[in-house]
Amino acid sequence: MPEPRRVTRRDVARLAGVSDAVVSYTLNGGAPVAAATAERVRAAIAELGYQPNAAARALRSGSSRTIALLAPVGGRRIFANPFFAELASAVEDAARARGLDLLLTTSTPDEAALHARMRDLAARQVDGVLLLAGAPVDRAPIDALGVPWLLLNSMDRADGADGIGVDLAAGAATATAHLAALGRRRIAFLGDTGADAQGRQEPRRRGWEDACRAAGLEPGPAIEAAYSREGGRASGRLLTGLAERPDAVVAASDLIAIGLLRALRDAGLRVPEDVAVVGFDGTWEGEYSAPPLTSLRQPLEAMAEAALDRLAGGAAGPALLPGELVVRASSGAG
Repeated sequence: MPEPRRVTRRDVARLAGVSDAVVSYTLNGGAPVAAATAERVRAAIAELGYQPNAAARALRSGSSRTIALLAPVGGRRIFANPFFAELASAVEDAARARGLDLLLTTSTPDEAALHARMRDLAARQVDGVLLLAGAPVDRAPIDALGVPWLLLNSMDRADGADGIGVDLAAGAATATAHLAALGRRRIAFLGDTGADAQGRQEPRRRGWEDACRAAGLEPGPAIEAAYSREGGRASGRLLTGLAERPDAVVAASDLIAIGLLRALRDAGLRVPEDVAVVGFDGTWEGEYSAPPLTSLRQPLEAMAEAALDRLAGGAAGPALLPGELVVRASSGAG
């Protein structure tokens, strides 16, 4: 059985009693169209089920009405991470509200692969790129492509680049101060404990350390942990074997915290009675952990809205948004 013939722009024009050009103007805004005429065109489109060819429209207009969310992370399944999955959903909601589609894509983390992927996105005529950079970024080759772009949730990765993110240091300081106010005296940190090429500590570690000192406490041990459940469990095993075990932990992500809870349970320790735990990100997983996880929630919807506004020509430069501490049972506040 032959496939039905594709409805064309000319079919719409005939039904509406207008020229092909008027149909294009109505769809693309190329020239003013009288309200009554535009209404006839839209009615004809609805009746015929006409669907414009997206690729052809992009070639004519120089716009694909698409935003890309690019994560240069190599083989890691980044969107299996609840935080990044929730962030992608927030970006998609913000894009759809503006009549845009969202393209999720990854590359390997090396500079050459990242720049090649950016060139590919430019050739697709995307209207902007949100970059989840996990390493320092060389801005010049990206800027030369002429595609609007900015860093999302990666503020420290490119000096002077446009970016939207959360004040990670302030968030970790809030989490640490919360534990100190509850009487915890030896507060550990699990996460990225290294420094970048300029000697700067990861912001969450910096915030934890500053808040400990502000509370008159010597910072507890900082233990390196991969940003995963497995990483949290492995670092948790190290923590439980310390001669002077901490009585509280600030974890740099909810996934690390979830893995830590498992390690503490395996060691026969109670949360929060023996060790209080605070995570970072505020993902849905924390609501269902045992016990439910206190966490510094990142404002994903606000980040997504701000990022899309910035791509559309909003104020330039980096912008940090505040997080919110969501208090549950794991920190012992209740």
